[in-house]
Amino acid sequence: VQARLTRGNHDIRVFTDIQSAKVFNSFLQRSSGDYYFDSIADFMAGNAQRLRYANAVPSLVPEDGAARFSYQSYTFGAMDTWKLSSVLNVSYGLRYDMYGGHSRAVVNPNFVARYGFANNAFLSGRGILQPRFGFDYKPTPRLSFRGGVGIFSGGTPDVYFANSFSNTGVLTNSIDVQQLNNGTFSGVGVNATNGAAILTNVNGAVIPSAANALLTNASVSGTSTTNAVDPNFKIPSQLRATFSATYKADLGALGDDWEIGGDLFYSTVRNQVYFTDLRVRPNGTFTPDGRVRYSPITTANDTNSDIYLTNSKLGRSYVAVARLRKSFDFGLDAGVNFTYQNIKDQNPATSSTAGSNYAAGVSLDPNGPAYGVSNDEVKYSFKYDVSFEREFFGDYKSRIALFGETRIGRPYSFTFRDTAARSTTFGTIGTGTRYLLYVPTGINDPLVVWDNANNAALFDAYVNSTGLSKYRGKIAPRNAFNSKWFTRIDLHLSQELPTGIGNSRFTLFADIENFTNLLNKKWGQIREYAFPYTVSPVQVTCVASGNNPCAQYRYTPNQTSGGAFTAPTDTIYARQSLYAIRVGARFSF
Repeated sequence: VQARLTRGNHDIRVFTDIQSAKVFNSFLQRSSGDYYFDSIADFMAGNAQRLRYANAVPSLVPEDGAARFSYQSYTFGAMDTWKLSSVLNVSYGLRYDMYGGHSRAVVNPNFVARYGFANNAFLSGRGILQPRFGFDYKPTPRLSFRGGVGIFSGGTPDVYFANSFSNTGVLTNSIDVQQLNNGTFSGVGVNATNGAAILTNVNGAVIPSAANALLTNASVSGTSTTNAVDPNFKIPSQLRATFSATYKADLGALGDDWEIGGDLFYSTVRNQVYFTDLRVRPNGTFTPDGRVRYSPITTANDTNSDIYLTNSKLGRSYVAVARLRKSFDFGLDAGVNFTYQNIKDQNPATSSTAGSNYAAGVSLDPNGPAYGVSNDEVKYSFKYDVSFEREFFGDYKSRIALFGETRIGRPYSFTFRDTAARSTTFGTIGTGTRYLLYVPTGINDPLVVWDNANNAALFDAYVNSTGLSKYRGKIAPRNAFNSKWFTRIDLHLSQELPTGIGNSRFTLFADIENFTNLLNKKWGQIREYAFPYTVSPVQVTCVASGNNPCAQYRYTPNQTSGGAFTAPTDTIYARQSLYAIRVGARFSF
């Protein structure tokens, strides 16, 4: 609903918006089981090395563990656009968003006993005030400025709160059963009998009864994975400021109306999402490079978690754009812009599950994502276009256009890999390749031992060849490196033709996306290190000495050839790197 009042030099708008949402999200990971086999031979024989399995308990019907909740969103706002003079306008206003609803996740008494508060905090009762101010100023016909500042909060955090309903630790349970290289079995509640029953004679059609029995066992359910929201969680928001300037320049012999411009953008996080695991605590020991080591507060072999959604205040963006454009009378139009970005954040939060948002974030402190260069930063980017349009016969237009982009590759991080479900080095769970790499001072670094001298020398050469050498004796920062530069050019062709029916006409057109790749199959390729944008050249474990359980790191190659260290390689993103041709016709009248 919106109301508008124009009085004098003021244009006042008042608005409100009320919406109601009902969510049913039947998203239960691995409800059909997720087996891992060491080899094709093991697969054919039905001998698995790992099973990860989750289901609703006690029914074993996945839909019984679905997230069911509803909420209402209320938006109220007012804005005034004030024409101060013929060359200056300002706008200012307020917006308030708030949420309501009576849904609550099922309380997990085990969670309450562990932490002293419930796992059912909800969106209801949370709100955010967003004041904003903007202006546009045109002191001369050729020069204009515009800008603004305000607080912004976009969208509704449905998925973040849905995780609490999907992972109550009561309605569902999960197990992780592994067979170790020595033939023994690991996992909460796992022994030789049920481990063998679960991982042998696997047919892929049904979940073994031993797995269902383990899943529904009461003692196992006491440590089920639970997701919870901080009772004091604040709606994510940013303070943003923008400033732009545009000048129409007369360059004499080069012509008039050259559009020269620049844009500045700044933002800083007021509150952003952050995921951590409540189930682990610092155990008083440290890694060789000084990182805190953790232990679960339940049992040592517990591979589940209590992922906790709270807030971070870390994150900011600096973006600058330089623009140039010119349209010529004879039909040529051309433009180019350069963009510089300097963006940092703490939690990319690119996943739909709390577990993945926690587990995939590259970490310095092992129990949460590290602050650093954003995964989405494109530090340097050039965009350019040129088109020519002319009527060679009648008023039927012929057009050819090229659109191009040249940019630096995506940022990535160097990490090492811990292969255990719960890291034996750091004590946390999650993606084993998320721990930032300690770069040895050299092959004789006292903090690192190697499986053999040859691999130590090969890795040392790799450090020198990748730029890692600048971080010797340190932990390589998050996203301190970039993949290869990328260039892509698209081509558009079109021709208008008469139909003989009044003023109607046909337009035949052809678009070649990634025209560069059509010219040369090696051009226009996107080469990156795959999500979550990490490179793990080595595996890591702890070496104990005396009373210190982690006095040194032990490095072994993550990839080998004939037992020797092999450097990781990037990936060609085939779909985005191929050219595509589209032709068509359009009739207009």
